[in-house]
Amino acid sequence: MAKLNLLTVLASTSLINIALAAYSLADSYTASNFFDSFIFFDGKDPTNGFVQYKDLKTAAKSGLIAIEGTGDNAAVYMGVDHKTKDPAGRASVRISSKKSYNHGLFLFDIEHNPGSICGTWPAFWLLSDSGKWPVGGEIDIFEGVNEQSDNKMTLHTTPGCLIKNTDFSGEVETPNCDVNAPGQGANMGCGILYPKGKAHSYGKSMNAVGGGVYATMWTSQDIRVYYFPRSSIPKDITMGKPDPPKWGMPAAKFAAGCNIDQHFSGLNIIFNTAFCGDWAGDASVWDKSRCKAKAPTCKEYVQNNPEAFKDAYWMIRSVKVYQEGKTMSRRNEAGDVFAQIMPEMDMSLAETSRKDNSSNVLDEEGAPVSGMDDSADDAEDDLLVKRNWFPEAFRGWKTGIKCTFTGDKDACGYE
Repeated sequence: MAKLNLLTVLASTSLINIALAAYSLADSYTASNFFDSFIFFDGKDPTNGFVQYKDLKTAAKSGLIAIEGTGDNAAVYMGVDHKTKDPAGRASVRISSKKSYNHGLFLFDIEHNPGSICGTWPAFWLLSDSGKWPVGGEIDIFEGVNEQSDNKMTLHTTPGCLIKNTDFSGEVETPNCDVNAPGQGANMGCGILYPKGKAHSYGKSMNAVGGGVYATMWTSQDIRVYYFPRSSIPKDITMGKPDPPKWGMPAAKFAAGCNIDQHFSGLNIIFNTAFCGDWAGDASVWDKSRCKAKAPTCKEYVQNNPEAFKDAYWMIRSVKVYQEGKTMSRRNEAGDVFAQIMPEMDMSLAETSRKDNSSNVLDEEGAPVSGMDDSADDAEDDLLVKRNWFPEAFRGWKTGIKCTFTGDKDACGYE
């Protein structure tokens, strides 16, 4: 690979793609504003659960919701009734954000969740405000039933959305996101189970390590879900500057055979804790679980054992929604691009590059560089441009330029 000065590379007429995007905080739901930012649903459970959802006033009065702690240590508590036997169903809460979203990076900092208890069906998810489910889509970020130990992440859509088992660490259980897909159970959608053997993603095991952060990145290209246990939360998240390219492989990635923008729009954030219903209470599910030994049916167990649900509560530190900053994605001559985004560089080089299109690469005097070895395939091709050569906005930038670093002199060239 031929070597040349970095500014020469930037000034060349080779066509490049540049996409600059940084996430900025759009909404922060914490103890100070959480309940004011959500609507309490008090209608009949759409999944036929043995549950009574309460409105804000009733939930507060009966102790189903509260703010625990003060200041930076404050967290949102949302629990269920664990004292009474009610034949109409166990009291709980289901809330939906007043604001809906199209794309975004959603960070859920969960200290405690209600999972791994027989009869429970807790979830936090994104649901379209279309009112015509599944039109507009549904993204289940965190969900499970009964004594489940691994989190399940699922999409629910209209026909035409499929996923492939690539570029994520989870295990595909069902590949078709269509709720009426042939060969799959009703309303199953495309589901990815958190990698088995990777503890702490759901229920009691997650609570045992102090919870963690679930991050969902929703773009036009795909939908990704990451999970970080409390001790492994990336510093960029704790500092309020999330940088997904640094996070490695996601637990789930929904892409490949799905037009994301066609199937997902206007989504609200939802938290709820249901009981029994179409999943947890389904006979085929209950009968195959260890819960069957505790009661013949899910409904009987939930109704007659209120004390079993004392730990069926959410403790939420925050929910934060980030949006991509101004993005520049342009295919043009390098001189034109960098004239806009790097005014501090020597623009005379860019001007020179525009005057001579006879070569893909010019030297610092504007003359074509000869001897470029396009077939070179050595170890130095594994090195990307040094990140600290660029301003903060350029973090994660890729253009196909490769560099080597020898001694105190840096050299770059094209692949």
